[in-house]
Amino acid sequence: MSSTNFIDNIPFFSGLPVEQKSQISEIIQTKKMTKGEVLFHEYDAAESIFFINQGKVRISKSTPDGKEIALSIRQSGDMFAEVALFSKEGSTYPATAICIEGGYVSYIKNAELETFLLNHPQLAISMFRFVSERLRISQATLRDVALYGKFGALAATLVRLAEEYGETDGDGITIKLKLTHEDLGSFFGATRESVTRLMNQLKQLKIVTKKEGYLVIHNMELLNEYIN
Repeated sequence: MSSTNFIDNIPFFSGLPVEQKSQISEIIQTKKMTKGEVLFHEYDAAESIFFINQGKVRISKSTPDGKEIALSIRQSGDMFAEVALFSKEGSTYPATAICIEGGYVSYIKNAELETFLLNHPQLAISMFRFVSERLRISQATLRDVALYGKFGALAATLVRLAEEYGETDGDGITIKLKLTHEDLGSFFGATRESVTRLMNQLKQLKIVTKKEGYLVIHNMELLNEYIN
């Protein structure tokens, strides 16, 4: 996949002037990724920022008791590992990135992207705002695991996924990610069996249903009540 395609596929860069797109294209590297491939592990040296051209990547973190908690799922057009930008020398990635759907990923070395951002301060400000929002979401995920029971954690996970990936239509809010019960459980440390029981309760209450493989939230207000 060419650098031009990369820039056009990533919203963060697609609006740049032609000259700046050309500068970015000179520091981009692109590789094919296969399902199950680990792009980096938690605590690996943080060397690059990644962008997804095609496919999906799960970002996860290990808890002290050994559970894997999914912080987010990144898909085409998304950026990840951005927290490594402007970090001190020797910094590591705070989470693990694993491909859950094959495709193409592009990456830029930290030092090269930092230089580009310093020369284009307006874009740097946008990047910092983006990083700040991502940190808020990651902290919310870990909070859900620590503070809520499993039912509340599932409700909080669905609300958060709706905020990130939801599309509103006549049926409610559709989460535009195809997630198994095992996938949902990975967001708050629950087994597939536990999630299945909890989801059945939500379906019986007509709060959440599934349509064409996607989860649809019909009553966001009631779902929020379960968090508390």
